[in-house]
Amino acid sequence: MPYRNAPYYVLFVLAVIAVGFWPSYFAKWTEVPWQFHAHGVAATLWVAMVLFQSVAVHKDQLPLHRAVGKASLFLFPFLIAGFAGIIDVTAKGFVAANDPTRVMFGGSFLIGMAIAIAAYVTFYYRALKHRRKVWLHAGYMLVTPLFLFESPFSRILLNLELPGLTIRGPADFWLILASIEVSMALELLFILLVCWKYRNRALPFMVAAGFIVAQMITMLLLGDWAALKPFLTLIAAVPSLSVWLTGFVIGALTAWAGWNRGKQRPAVPVGAIAA
Repeated sequence: MPYRNAPYYVLFVLAVIAVGFWPSYFAKWTEVPWQFHAHGVAATLWVAMVLFQSVAVHKDQLPLHRAVGKASLFLFPFLIAGFAGIIDVTAKGFVAANDPTRVMFGGSFLIGMAIAIAAYVTFYYRALKHRRKVWLHAGYMLVTPLFLFESPFSRILLNLELPGLTIRGPADFWLILASIEVSMALELLFILLVCWKYRNRALPFMVAAGFIVAQMITMLLLGDWAALKPFLTLIAAVPSLSVWLTGFVIGALTAWAGWNRGKQRPAVPVGAIAA
């Protein structure tokens, strides 16, 4: 089976999520908005599912692996809806100006989350489409936890108050985006190591690298783009449940399309049949 050590990598991402989000989410479970729960629960379950899938296939529990894989069809819409919920909180915070970080980085956060949704739709669709090709299927599923690493790890960096990454006041808020960029750079380093080891078989990780580079560049350079403000204002005017449901529909359509595309077997050339 491909990626023998994958369970350790996914387990590490789960640990980073727990540590990184403990002060701002898990320790304040009853105080955060429902969108945080919609995202946090779905994302945590998703990473746990990827971990379970990786362990199951390496333990030769293929029937269990396939059963949980089918269950992911129902979880994926909630995962994308959770991301949409965070976009909703970002937009409404930006317009209400009730959070200095959302006012300062609203554009960057919107871009980052939009690219993350596009990445997840791409990965999951291709994982379902290529579910009979073990290296492609495994790779596209295993890159999904990467996009849940950057946010909690950036918080860990800031909480450690490392030299050059210590926020003492509003003048240091730029370090929030800097810590995110550092975390994404580490993701690229990890991908580089995977590609060095597995070469052409690591195509899904190369695709992931493209999305991460896109996030790094656009979040850094286009966060203050004036054209983003109308989008944030528009999203803020839409009921929160409608924004969440939009993400749910995107996720459901992706799961449906990927599953059905994976049912289609490649056509056999006429010459091959004659031979």
